[in-house]
Amino acid sequence: MRSIFYASQSAYSEPGPYLDTVIQCSGEPRHLARQISSFMQHPRGLQSKSEGFRPEQVGDLTLRTVWEILGVAAERDVGGRTPGTKVGGLCRDFAIVAASWFRSRGIPARLRAGFADYIVSGFWEDHWLCEWHDGCHWKRLDVEFAADGGMPFDASDVPPERFLTAGEAWLRIKGEPSSASLFGVSSLDLRGAWFVAGSLFRDVAALRKLELKPWDYWGPSANISWMSDEWPPGVRSTLDQVALRLKSVDGSGCGAPEALADWPLPTRVISFPEGKPVVVVLRET
Repeated sequence: MRSIFYASQSAYSEPGPYLDTVIQCSGEPRHLARQISSFMQHPRGLQSKSEGFRPEQVGDLTLRTVWEILGVAAERDVGGRTPGTKVGGLCRDFAIVAASWFRSRGIPARLRAGFADYIVSGFWEDHWLCEWHDGCHWKRLDVEFAADGGMPFDASDVPPERFLTAGEAWLRIKGEPSSASLFGVSSLDLRGAWFVAGSLFRDVAALRKLELKPWDYWGPSANISWMSDEWPPGVRSTLDQVALRLKSVDGSGCGAPEALADWPLPTRVISFPEGKPVVVVLRET
């Protein structure tokens, strides 16, 4: 029996009155991806075939809820006869809009924070996917790449060897410490075990239906020196424990993740939206 946990909206995936107005989808994941990409743009320029953002799109990156994202798309009439500027967003934003659509149909869906090997050659790029449950299995939808196609694999069901969850990435670099420099954000030259540590806690929060931004830090990761792998005693063992808990959740059922149930969620995070730390008070889950 399906649990309603991942089939119901979170405080951040709640779409408000806009979902069916902005997204008119048949239910096929690729169609959903194309619909989302018709009003959202990533700074990589995958959808627009150009690089960078307009000033208003930079401001869009502060939008945290699906309600806000869809509201901006509706206000700009992105899909109208004289379409306005697409809503700027990162992979987390594409993924949470997809999760919102699935959840609105009673289909379990959740975000996963991790790393993909198909964005930058030879590098595990920080990336977020939408996992949705087809009644038998969890499938990983990459909204950005499923929209355009052209990948050597099905981006509506990303193979596990092409995307590592944060826990999987942590366990890999634990066994291969030299590989830590291959994980992060290549364009900003942010890389290393410290970055993966932050992703561990973002993935924990996502699995508890608290969908953070890629630059949010909380728990032990918020106390780790910025861009440093020199941590206080005991921190690594805590991170190992988190990674093992996350591993037990991968591929599990649709209910609330028992392995993470006793891990307290933050009420605020340290966020780096423009490279400088700010405190963000979170919505109640």
